[in-house]
Amino acid sequence: MFSSKCPVIPRNGHTLVVGIVARISGGQNQKELSLEDQVDHAKAEIAEIYQGKVEYRVISTTGKGERLDRPELADIETLIRSRELDLLVAEDLGRIVRGTEASWLCGIAVDHRTRVIVPNDGIDTCDPAWEEDVISACRDHVGHNLHTSKRLKHKLMNRFRKHGQAMAREIFGYVVPDDATSYWDWKKDESATPIFLEWFQRLKDGANYSIVADWLNANNIPMGPYARSRRSWDGATVRRLTNNPLLKGMPGRGFKKSVKHHETGRRVSVRNPDGPVLIDCPHLTHVPPDLWDEVNNLMATRNKDMGRKPVNGQDPRKGVAKKRTVWPGQHLTCGICGRIYYWGGHGVTEHMMCRGSHEYRCWNGATFNGIEAGKILLKAILERIASLDGFDETLMSKVHERIESRSSKREDEIRKINDELKHLEKQQGNLIDAISQIGITEAFKKRLDELGADQKKAQYHLERLRNNQDASLKLPTMAEIKERAGRILGSAVTSDPSFCSVMHQLVPRLVVFPYQLCDGGAIVLRARVSLDLVPLFENHAWAIDDDKGLRIDFVVDLFERPQRAALMNDVLHLKAQGLTERQIASQLRITQPAVQNAMALYRKMQQMGLSDPYVELTNPPEGDSKLKRHLNPRYRFEPLDGDTMGPLAL
Repeated sequence: MFSSKCPVIPRNGHTLVVGIVARISGGQNQKELSLEDQVDHAKAEIAEIYQGKVEYRVISTTGKGERLDRPELADIETLIRSRELDLLVAEDLGRIVRGTEASWLCGIAVDHRTRVIVPNDGIDTCDPAWEEDVISACRDHVGHNLHTSKRLKHKLMNRFRKHGQAMAREIFGYVVPDDATSYWDWKKDESATPIFLEWFQRLKDGANYSIVADWLNANNIPMGPYARSRRSWDGATVRRLTNNPLLKGMPGRGFKKSVKHHETGRRVSVRNPDGPVLIDCPHLTHVPPDLWDEVNNLMATRNKDMGRKPVNGQDPRKGVAKKRTVWPGQHLTCGICGRIYYWGGHGVTEHMMCRGSHEYRCWNGATFNGIEAGKILLKAILERIASLDGFDETLMSKVHERIESRSSKREDEIRKINDELKHLEKQQGNLIDAISQIGITEAFKKRLDELGADQKKAQYHLERLRNNQDASLKLPTMAEIKERAGRILGSAVTSDPSFCSVMHQLVPRLVVFPYQLCDGGAIVLRARVSLDLVPLFENHAWAIDDDKGLRIDFVVDLFERPQRAALMNDVLHLKAQGLTERQIASQLRITQPAVQNAMALYRKMQQMGLSDPYVELTNPPEGDSKLKRHLNPRYRFEPLDGDTMGPLAL
């Protein structure tokens, strides 16, 4: 397979630098050991064509080959563009990516003088016909996936139709014996039938899914063993089970199908336009078929115009992964109940709202513009980092102590591994002597393989310890820390989902609390930020880990102050100079009543003994406040233990 026309010569003149890509999909029958096998295979191939010194750069991962948003693909491209690699080796092309994008990566490698070798597919980019070979291999890998998918889908659907096999997971109301192989072996939980009948009757009488969920929770009705949320019933869970035709004795298969999103390589589940295939299992009936049909048709009609309005005839959120969000989504935490903030507060897409309030478990229903809040937080974080002084001597002495301690521990580990290798070598020698006298047996062969595996493992750890020396370790200065923070955050786009991972490292805690002006007004939110500078140390983070000297807490307003609060300090300053209210209004270019309002706010602060005009709310607001979530009959205040953040000084 290897072209003899291209001799293997290190570009640095002394050491061959080889990149190895290993990947498994992560199925239940695949093991991490397969990754090691791929790496060993690649090293064996290199040993056949080069006998000099070799340095390996291994990228080993678990993920679907069709996925184009895997971070390791970016790592591979970065490694290729660095012009350090002489060779890039993968067992087969599908280990890199299963699709024509592999051809694109190979082209980048060729452009940067990196030779790509794929033994199982017979590819060597030194061969002039490499591009044709790569495209052919891509076609084979994609075709294999497609044919396997069709074969499995047809086989499982055929078994479902004929024998009731290819079962779904057990749900509430049914008992599945351990030896069950089809729906005919399932049993109905007789105690659940009255619950389902009452359930459907309540929906028929006008209740919605959330009200039925509250009724189930109030009566301590357990959820199914594989329920998505093991804690309690909610409207979505009740809706899914209400729509399941299994309740009327008709299990189904094919409700949804997967569709590939070609930009990311992800496969998303969508409703099957052809509808499911149903089989008749009358022994599993909890709800009479006519009642099931009547209630589901009734709920479909009742909720017809209640969903998200389509844009150009399609759901605007269609195809968007639910677990990916823009910052500060999935980051902000409610200081009252400890739950995260969701996008879409009170029906406004850009606003964020406490999940507990949405579920009637928290009274903090105040919302804010999440996009603008993200910009405000980012600006405040950058300003706080820019205002930092140098490291204190106590912190630096701790850092150097940890460096010395780590170096000493490394030398001890290297010494132990060397002793272990000597012991393994002695055991191998004794075993070989025994084999020469007695002969090879299955037990001897097994033990010899075990010793060889232990030896490889020890050598791998020894190589890692030797490659991670700290002799040249130089901690960055505060100026370098600020420069790195500005480079990472200064040009960031908060609407980019990948930005979330960066902010979760720099800001491990971001908690919001409701506030109100001491003289009344709208409920607003303040963020209490816990900033961690450790990630900015890059590869040296271990040296200052868990040191409180690099943890900074501060408060950021997520709102714009009203005029009387924003100008209060300016008004007081001019008042102290002896100016009248009319003169102050003229100088600040505001009305005289605005000056009077600012002074009234200041007098209210003095009466209450406050230094800040805003007061934190610790209980549901009273009066004409718009926050009335706690007045709903469904409201039950249920904070999460340990998830709130203690008070911080402003």
